Amino acid sequence: MIMFNKHNLHNKVGGDKTYPLRLHNTICVIIRSTTIHVKQHIMNRSSQKFLYHDSETATTEHAAALIVAKAYRAVAERGRFLMVLAGGNSPRILYKRLAQGVSGELLEHYKLPLPDGWSKSRETLHQLPEKSWFFMGDERCLPVDHPESNERMIRETLLPHSGIGENHLVRMAGEMADTEEAAREYEGAIRSFFPIEERGTSDKFPRFDLMLLGLGDDGHTASLFADNAEALQEQNRWVIALNAPFGKPPGKRLSLTLPVINHARNILFFATGKAKSELAEQIFLEEEKSVPASLVKPVNGTLFWFTAQP
Repeated sequence: MIMFNKHNLHNKVGGDKTYPLRLHNTICVIIRSTTIHVKQHIMNRSSQKFLYHDSETATTEHAAALIVAKAYRAVAERGRFLMVLAGGNSPRILYKRLAQGVSGELLEHYKLPLPDGWSKSRETLHQLPEKSWFFMGDERCLPVDHPESNERMIRETLLPHSGIGENHLVRMAGEMADTEEAAREYEGAIRSFFPIEERGTSDKFPRFDLMLLGLGDDGHTASLFADNAEALQEQNRWVIALNAPFGKPPGKRLSLTLPVINHARNILFFATGKAKSELAEQIFLEEEKSVPASLVKPVNGTLFWFTAQP
């Protein structure tokens, strides 16, 4: 990992292409096939921004290793790991990799140490800890057994071999006819994990340990689309019901709101394919500011972009 600052912005590493720039007091540098650690300081709050681009296999294993390391760190510090899962097709390979587990050797390769008390053996396979809880970032309003159901995809790819009980998935009831009630019920379920005495009266939104997001070809994330200004501007509710006429498939959806997304400790975009990788880079560089994914800006956390092309 290479640290960049205003004194070494133009360094070349291994002949890789670099992109030095300054964005609102934020120094950002991208290097192909290399992880760049970028620090920014805004209003006395420290946040971090990464973009990692490599082959699909390397990107997937790196993202899985990062999630596992964050999970064990959360359990060590707070007694549990609360992760929001993305839907769609892109996360399938990542969920299968997470269910398989990552080796100590892989964690060491990416400089992602586990907390004290956990095996440091290079051969040990680390799955997500038992004290992990999964939430859903969005859901299509369809029966659970529908091929386009995000819950079905999660249950097929992540849960069967992860060692985490199915009751640790806090599901969105996409099958409910009353979608507004389904949204209220899901917000209530989240609130039960974040009681006001724990988050404090001044903290209006929950703080998940890790928020996994996908990226649509049109720049949407979760089920927040560019044509729905009301959903993008929501500042009070944690979960909303909405209609997505341009979604794939079109129809009603449930989604977390932007303030909930932006309050997570860690936000990780996982995007595969040429078009999505290029769009992700444009958003990272702030060249593209008109799509919903460009509104994802951690309040006080870390933003990771993992992109890959087959």
